[in-house]
Amino acid sequence: MGHGASFNVIAIDDTPASDELVQEHLLAASGVARLRNVMLVWRPVLAVLHALDQKLVCEGQTVGVVTQSAEGVSLQSFDLRPAHGKSTRVVAPERRRTGRSVSGPLGFSSLVRTARYLALGEDGLSARTAHRARARSVGNFALGLPVSPEVLRQQNGDWDLVDLSDEVWPTALTLDETLPDFSECDAVLLETVAEGAAAEALHRAVAQVSKSPLIRLTPYAVARGALVAARRLGSGDPVYFDFLPRISTIVFSGNSASNFDLIDAKETLEAGRLYRSPVPAELAIPGGQNQISVYLRKDAAPWPRKAKLELDKPLRSNTPVSLWVEQKPAAGRARILMEARDLGRSFTIDWDEATEEKRSWEDIIDSQHGTVSVPSRLVLPCGLDAWHDSERADGLFTLLDKETDRRNPDWDTLAAKLSQRPFGKYCISSDGDLPDEIDPEYVEHLDRLTERAIDVTQRRLRGEVGPGTEDNAALKFLTWQFRRCPEPVAGWLIDCIEADDRTHPFVHYAASWVLVFQGLGRIIKDEKIEQKAIETLLSTKIEDWVWNRQSAGMAFLLSRSDTAPFLLNRYDVERLGRRAIADFKRNLHGEYTMFNYAPFLMAGLLRWRRKEPAALVAGTDPLADEFLKIILRVEDDMTGRDRSSPNFARRRSKFLPILKDLKAEVQGNGSNPDLLLDIYSVSSSK
Repeated sequence: MGHGASFNVIAIDDTPASDELVQEHLLAASGVARLRNVMLVWRPVLAVLHALDQKLVCEGQTVGVVTQSAEGVSLQSFDLRPAHGKSTRVVAPERRRTGRSVSGPLGFSSLVRTARYLALGEDGLSARTAHRARARSVGNFALGLPVSPEVLRQQNGDWDLVDLSDEVWPTALTLDETLPDFSECDAVLLETVAEGAAAEALHRAVAQVSKSPLIRLTPYAVARGALVAARRLGSGDPVYFDFLPRISTIVFSGNSASNFDLIDAKETLEAGRLYRSPVPAELAIPGGQNQISVYLRKDAAPWPRKAKLELDKPLRSNTPVSLWVEQKPAAGRARILMEARDLGRSFTIDWDEATEEKRSWEDIIDSQHGTVSVPSRLVLPCGLDAWHDSERADGLFTLLDKETDRRNPDWDTLAAKLSQRPFGKYCISSDGDLPDEIDPEYVEHLDRLTERAIDVTQRRLRGEVGPGTEDNAALKFLTWQFRRCPEPVAGWLIDCIEADDRTHPFVHYAASWVLVFQGLGRIIKDEKIEQKAIETLLSTKIEDWVWNRQSAGMAFLLSRSDTAPFLLNRYDVERLGRRAIADFKRNLHGEYTMFNYAPFLMAGLLRWRRKEPAALVAGTDPLADEFLKIILRVEDDMTGRDRSSPNFARRRSKFLPILKDLKAEVQGNGSNPDLLLDIYSVSSSK
């Protein structure tokens, strides 16, 4: 490089010491010096450019280069490939890997230390002898250049003589390990600015092992190669081709994590050209997150890193982001860029600010694998026990015989029988199925009573007076048939909720709202009606929900349906999650008499993972962290009381195992496939 030059080339060692930060500092310094069109070029590249210019090597060859460095030597090899520039066709070296370093006394640092030791003598380094360490003779002797007696001015004004002309190297000039034989190369270039003993020792070390012709370059080879590089740079011709250190991230497909190279180590790029990842990594940031986390790996770094980007507010839904890299060879650190189009924002990831992860890349990927658990859909089974008579009451068979042809059936008794669950089994399953053993005759009796119940309920809606219209017993009989209930009933219940009017025939009494909301959650089977029901519930003020009405109805929908979770977006989940947390909190320090549907709603919400597999997992989702926190608070409250009532003790013994399993589900590693069934059993028990 030179003052006023239009194009400047700066040589850098092909060693780990010339890292991206050093490159940035050199480029910044050249900017301060107002050097124009600066390019950093590896010393071995410049040596090859000089050899090409002198026709010592030619196109198609593979050339090894041994370059003397600060700590020893740097080993590199290049393929000499043709390239078309703006002015002419040229041959350019192609660099495909980082130079290998071999340390030893032949390194410049060791040579200079030895020369200084000889110059300082037995007195060693002190304020009185520091001028000797800075003598020009030290550098000349280290590089094997001619030395002569040198007169130095001391700090106190006295004069001193340094004479290294008769000195000899006190140690053998060697390397710490044997060099490779370069058998894959057509020629080997030996580059050093040293002469004399150091250069001869380096030549011997390479010549002893090399199976390829050895070409010893002039000490000015790198400087002359820089002139070749500057000419090419000025004319727009390729100077050399270089690989970029691989940068990788982790992407996900389904529940599987895998490596994704943002920079392909197999690619090489013309020096000075900007590289941009041809295919960006596509990631999805789960809704609810208020930060973005990305794992990154660099080939040159000892450990991977985890970068975190803070957002202004939590994401309302899953947000796609693109991640890519921009970098020029030997021009400093790569720019790691992220774009979230839906947010209208771009981010720059700072590698140096990222947290070092002291584990292998493979271990990190493995830790991202695994399926997040999802609570199984709740199906309440049916059985024959409630159909048969018991010692205390008639079974459904007997009731059907008695009530089918009665002018005014006993709807209360029929509904009560359908709501009974002996040995954990209803007369009709929550999917609306009957036991296989039921005779068609009794199926026909049940259908006839169902039609009559529909007629009674319609007349009640119209305000007519007659048998069965005085209360909701017929409606109760219909809703306890679960999904076997005729579809119009769901529409009537939704209309009642939307009306929100105490004059509605179904809700003359406040307690009737429990039947309306829970009955709706029991009977829906059509997806369109299900969507309407969910929209109706979510259109109300969730903060005012009652634990055994709206919370219970929504819990029933989410727990029993495979389609209901897919009808929610992140905003809905956030609102419902806050409701579940509030239902937990309202029971703290109390008797937990209104706790039944709080874990039910929370577990039902976790089924949203069917839509968003990575959502609502503690440690990665803030809402799930709040779920875990409130569960732990309730556990502490239940177990931390010295005295308690028998009723509380009974509820505590039932709910603590449920909370343990629910906690595991929130953490994504649930192992109880019957969690929702267990919650239902506890909630419905007296």
